[in-house]
Amino acid sequence: MNKLGSWVSIVSISMVLAACGQDSTNETENATTAEETQVETLDVELDTPEEAEAGDTLTLTATVTQGDDKVDDADEVMFEIWKEGSKDDSEKIEASNDGEGVYSAEKVIENEGKYFVQSHVTARDLHTMPKNEIVIGSESEEKATSESGHEHKHESDVSIHLLKPDEIKANQDVDLMVHLQKNDTVLSDANVRFEISKEGEENAEWVDAEEMKDGEYEGSTSFKEAGDYTVTIHVENDEGLHEHTEERVTVTE
Repeated sequence: MNKLGSWVSIVSISMVLAACGQDSTNETENATTAEETQVETLDVELDTPEEAEAGDTLTLTATVTQGDDKVDDADEVMFEIWKEGSKDDSEKIEASNDGEGVYSAEKVIENEGKYFVQSHVTARDLHTMPKNEIVIGSESEEKATSESGHEHKHESDVSIHLLKPDEIKANQDVDLMVHLQKNDTVLSDANVRFEISKEGEENAEWVDAEEMKDGEYEGSTSFKEAGDYTVTIHVENDEGLHEHTEERVTVTE
């Protein structure tokens, strides 16, 4: 009986030790999995002049990093430039890859006033778009213009950036993706819809977008005919936000 009791005790102890070892292994595996799934944020340092004279050549620079890594494999780096109150007339300039995570472009602004420069960076399934201000010309002249009763349109705190394929063909499925930020923070839980209309036609198609991850919304459609289209992106939320922007899209046969 004593031998049987000892054998049972040894078996019980072995089972307990095995269970503890398995629990420890699971905890290690779970910790490793959590570390692997944690993605470091994408950081963009946007460097632009604060002031310049009309006609000067401006150098725009975006330095892109992820943790200690210099990101030199970005999918897209673009600078968007517009004069205060004229966001719908913005110009987009593709940046060159200078290596070591640095992307740059040059721009000459001929007219005086306050301008905004926003960098749109897409890399490693992440997107960010910081914004700077540039004053072109005399500040006193701009102040005088403001005091003369000229009213500037309200500059929205919401940034809307549309990602689409480089080439869109008629009768092929197309994914349209939008990144949203508000005050340099991703905008989640918004209601996003695409209003798609062909130039010269009154009827429009509406496509609902789904939030795939924080601040990223995607919708699918197909363009029935070749031609030029306007894609209006409507953004709303429960806090009373209602913003929209337009993008031109060309569809080929």
